[in-house]
Amino acid sequence: MPNGSLNNHIFISNDDNSNNSNLLSWPQRKNIILDIAKGLAYLHYGIKPTIYHRDIKATNILLDAEMKARVADFGLAKQNLEGPSHLTTRVAGTHGYLAPEYALYGQLTEKSDVYSFGVLILEIMSGRRVLDASKSERILVTDWAWELVKAGKVEEVFHGCIRREGPKGVMERFVRVGILCAHVMVALRPTIEDALRMLEGDIDIPRLPVASSNAV
Repeated sequence: MPNGSLNNHIFISNDDNSNNSNLLSWPQRKNIILDIAKGLAYLHYGIKPTIYHRDIKATNILLDAEMKARVADFGLAKQNLEGPSHLTTRVAGTHGYLAPEYALYGQLTEKSDVYSFGVLILEIMSGRRVLDASKSERILVTDWAWELVKAGKVEEVFHGCIRREGPKGVMERFVRVGILCAHVMVALRPTIEDALRMLEGDIDIPRLPVASSNAV
């Protein structure tokens, strides 16, 4: 793909002059998130049998010449041939993006991908990695974002280059959907179709539970 992976465009310091040309604008971040959601919705509902990707992360999202996002690398993908209940399978994927029920018990559902998608939303919105090794506290991006939202400081989640670019309400909606998608309790996560509708403002976001989400 002409513009490489998403990983090359979101983990850039706002004051890194050598890479400023790669910084994504708010409209680009918004559209990339929506593209990923639509891609996952197709895998989960647009084809039979359903496909669970199992490794949604920035390096597996490729950007074309128009910065449209494509879900890539299906090396770990799993078809669901057993109907709507969860699959029990060998755990595969990337640390930090794995849903707890999958990482701990091998229980794989469509909401395992939703969890990874939620983590990725927060990375895209903040430019912060799921677990930043450079930070002494090693806090997960999900917990970091949730603490800021609870404190009424959602704008501190936004990457510095987009804080003045877009409507705060829309940007906050994307952060809240990311937190909800990456909730530790699988029953509280939306389907990818509902997550997409929330992102587009077609349905309301449920009140976020008090318990924060924790990646595994």
